[in-house]
Amino acid sequence: MQVTEQQKQDLATDGAIVMRGLFSPERLARLREAFDYGIANPSPQHGYAYKGTEQETFNDYGNYKNRDVHLETVKALGLGELAASLWDSKHVWLIGEEIFIKKGGLGGRSPWHQDNSYSPMEGAHLLNIWTSFEKIPRKNALEFVRGSHRGTQYNGASYNDANDHTSPLWKDTEWPRLPDIEADRAKDPASWDVFTYDLEIGDALVFHSGILHGGAPVTPDCPDRHTLVYRFHGDQTYYRPLPVEGGSSYDYDISGLNSATLKPGDPYRSKYSDQLL
Repeated sequence: MQVTEQQKQDLATDGAIVMRGLFSPERLARLREAFDYGIANPSPQHGYAYKGTEQETFNDYGNYKNRDVHLETVKALGLGELAASLWDSKHVWLIGEEIFIKKGGLGGRSPWHQDNSYSPMEGAHLLNIWTSFEKIPRKNALEFVRGSHRGTQYNGASYNDANDHTSPLWKDTEWPRLPDIEADRAKDPASWDVFTYDLEIGDALVFHSGILHGGAPVTPDCPDRHTLVYRFHGDQTYYRPLPVEGGSSYDYDISGLNSATLKPGDPYRSKYSDQLL
């Protein structure tokens, strides 16, 4: 797909764009094969956010047993080349995949969050390609806070309190707690510059991993959502360690995501990423 200068500018400035018709039926079928393989072969970390509540969401991510399947898919669909064109980057690495399922019309909003609060990197060249296999009306789509990838780095959402979506991931950090964006919007719909898009089958949301994003609930008139996300980084990505010293709300150790050799500000290179270009 040809990348336009307007798309590059909007991605850099606003932090998110929609790419209409990025996946033809044949390309979408290839993407669905990778999604279905991931569902059939989950990682040990797979599970449900807010399990047992009306907000229950299936999630799995970074399954290295399935790495070859996702690498082959990304290469066959030219997604590394797409990321390079959007950034004007010489090199591109695949960070990994993430799988979401909301079904039965009961999966509520996902918390507002920034993906780079869960990974030790920052910079201009961070990208998510977010694709659902259903038609998604605007009210059910993922939402973004315009330009927030260029602003404050917040603590992550813990995903362990269905009644408080700002419940923090990191226990001891200078990163501020996530704002209660939905409470603010309830009082004043214009309090945050939120934007989104309606999505036809084959469209994809493409956004900087550090943008505040959330939402995408299912409802009786849009009861199911199956989504595959691929994440990438490029040349302008730099090491920024996670605040692991005080621990996190996870029930397993993620301190190994930090590097023993890189210094803050070094170009980010990791054994967990695969170079595509």
